[in-house]
Amino acid sequence: MNCPLVSIVIPAYNRPHTLKIAIDSALEQTYPNIEIIICDDSSNNEVQKMLDPYLNSFPQIKYYKNEKNLYLGNWHKCFDLASGEYLNYLMDDDVFHKEKIAKMVYFFEEFANISLVTSYRQTINESGLSIPPIYATNRLYDETRIMDGLALGNIALSRSLNVIGEPTTVLFRKADLIHPFGVYKGRQYVLLNDMASWLNLLSKGKAVYISEALSYLRKHPNQNNHALTQSAMTEWLDIIIASRDDGFLDSNDLFKAALHSYRQSIIGRPQFPTDSKRIEMILNTLD
Repeated sequence: MNCPLVSIVIPAYNRPHTLKIAIDSALEQTYPNIEIIICDDSSNNEVQKMLDPYLNSFPQIKYYKNEKNLYLGNWHKCFDLASGEYLNYLMDDDVFHKEKIAKMVYFFEEFANISLVTSYRQTINESGLSIPPIYATNRLYDETRIMDGLALGNIALSRSLNVIGEPTTVLFRKADLIHPFGVYKGRQYVLLNDMASWLNLLSKGKAVYISEALSYLRKHPNQNNHALTQSAMTEWLDIIIASRDDGFLDSNDLFKAALHSYRQSIIGRPQFPTDSKRIEMILNTLD
């Protein structure tokens, strides 16, 4: 059986405890041919200390400590160092199901023109216990399905909501992502870096949505979710507009629906007056 190499890449930062859990979930994969690339952007040596026993026991783990903080550059470094045909980011506070890689690689190997495979992701708390989904992590479909990539992208864009999944959730073919992670139409997105890359991939082919939970998204206080959500909203309008060049939101009705949805999401937020004016100007050109 042909088992192409899969690179599991981890941009680590100051979370040795949850990183250990993430690494264990990568090592427990039933898929037999993986490498684990860890690029450490930490401000101390705690991650390195935790990893020493792993590095002595597991040759498939490759560890790199950055001399200075690379921030988004650390994501690019992970990508560049990966040798696999397929690549899956793993956030240092998330967890893989043990069959994640095997079940996702299957679709690439057995079906044509697949550019992205994702799944339902189970939300967990700081202790690793399952908690109810947040809005974005609701199960998208009750059954596994192969669908047009543009159609899946349109669902996310029309809701200003990443229903596709965080970096941990998605497996893709490395060669298909020709732009650095998070770069879309020449712009480096910061908090929508995953959506930016998913749109790049979805514009190239079909997507697979697997209805079972193959990854676990950890929610914890250190994420500062409220501030991140506000900052991420400032990027959604730009990515909605830019996506039309790739065939997303290809009808005026779809485009209007996405703009109206975004406008609804910022009602009552005084920090977005410019976005409201931009939307009004765009809508006037479409009438």
